[in-house]
Amino acid sequence: MDIKESKTKSLLGPLEEEIEFFFSNFFGTAYPTVYRKELCWKPPTDVYETEKNFVVILELAQTKVEEVSILFQEGVLIIRGIRKTVSPPERRRYHKMEINYGPFERKIAIPGGVDIENLSAHYREGFLEIRLPKRQVPPVNILEIEVE
Repeated sequence: MDIKESKTKSLLGPLEEEIEFFFSNFFGTAYPTVYRKELCWKPPTDVYETEKNFVVILELAQTKVEEVSILFQEGVLIIRGIRKTVSPPERRRYHKMEINYGPFERKIAIPGGVDIENLSAHYREGFLEIRLPKRQVPPVNILEIEVE
């Protein structure tokens, strides 16, 4: 969640939850097409840093690896894909529907240099883990310059 999104959520949190509750209980969907601000959903994501890596983990249950693309461009990690719905064998009447389907996208600014030659991604048990090794910056020699 970026800073702007975080501030908006903190201001609209309870109101947003009430609107979602209203629409999901009366119209069968949390976001009707008139209310939906975005075309893509955003999978839950963790971003953290270790001594050697930046690590991004996305929850992508029931998403096929072939349906996911990862791009690193100008310090921004972009993950796109689609989680397709599975047609049920019988007719359903939902009482609550929170699982998102369709296209998704996450853009994550990485706060440091990355060794782009050694990026890695692994998908296991519904979680996509992307490791971005930190680029080792050589120590800077400090030279004092006298002003004449």
